Amino acid sequence: MTARPGLLRLRWLCLGVAAVVGGALFAVLSPAGSRASLSYLAGLVFTTLILEVSTFNVRYTDRFLPKLTLPVAVLSYFLTATALAVALAASSPRVVNGAGVAVGLVAVVVIWVGTEIARLRVRS
Repeated sequence: MTARPGLLRLRWLCLGVAAVVGGALFAVLSPAGSRASLSYLAGLVFTTLILEVSTFNVRYTDRFLPKLTLPVAVLSYFLTATALAVALAASSPRVVNGAGVAVGLVAVVVIWVGTEIARLRVRS
C-alpha cells in the first residue's frame, strides 16, 4: 500500500507545529526552562527518527520478503525500545529533563498513529 502524499505532508506539518508550540510552551511554562524545551525537542526528533527507520524496515521487508515481515517487525520494536532505554539511561538528570523527553515521545506517537490510521482507513 503506498503512502498518500497529503497524509505525509499532514504528518510533517503536525510534527513541525508540535515542535514549535511544545518547545515554546516548555521554555515558558516549565521551571527547567530551556533545558526542558531542548529535552522535549530531543525526544521529538529521536522518536521521529526511530519511527521512520522502523516503518521503512517493515515496509521494505513486506514488499520484498513477505515471509520475514513479522520477525523484522518484532526485531524493530525490540531495537526501538532498547535504543530509547539506552538513551535515557545514559543521559544525566542534570542535563536532560525526563518529563520533556516523555512528552515529546508521546506527541510523536500520537501524531504518527493518527496519520497511520488515516492512511489505512478503508474508503468506500
